[in-house]
Amino acid sequence: MRHHITTLVSYALPTGRNSHGFTGVLAKGWQFNVLEVWGTGLPFTVLNATDVSNTNPGASSADRPNVFGNPQLAHPGVHEFFNTAAFKAQPAGTLGTEARNQLHGPHVRHADVSLFKTLKIHESITAQFRTECFNVANSANFGAPAANLNGSDFGQLTQITTGYTPREIQFALRLSF
Repeated sequence: MRHHITTLVSYALPTGRNSHGFTGVLAKGWQFNVLEVWGTGLPFTVLNATDVSNTNPGASSADRPNVFGNPQLAHPGVHEFFNTAAFKAQPAGTLGTEARNQLHGPHVRHADVSLFKTLKIHESITAQFRTECFNVANSANFGAPAANLNGSDFGQLTQITTGYTPREIQFALRLSF
């Protein structure tokens, strides 16, 4: 991955500093957290469906095709993530011109948000109520596009990344003593 940025902001809300009694209990002890993750896509290589160069006969692995022009698109999308017309199978018995890991898959991003309320019950006992929302924008993170030159879905984004989590909201009560 060329770039990976993670940002965490945790802020104890300054509410209820001068409040006492029931109002003080409600107003004090709030904390807001935001976690933002962004990264560029993982590299991938377009492959022929078969061993056109005949450098590895009988093996299930394929070789790289020829590249003509720019394989990058100005506005990649789900149905065409890279310029599929830039790739053609090389003549039999020759090596293709595509470099290994020349292209990068879609970016990965998600934001998590949480709100905590801490209550002091006794000198050594505290309770914390937590509300946490993972992937708050419900961003879909796609895996690498289909990169088999002769495949019916060549150049398309057809799968979600491993470990992808759609929006989840959870509530928890933590008792510390």
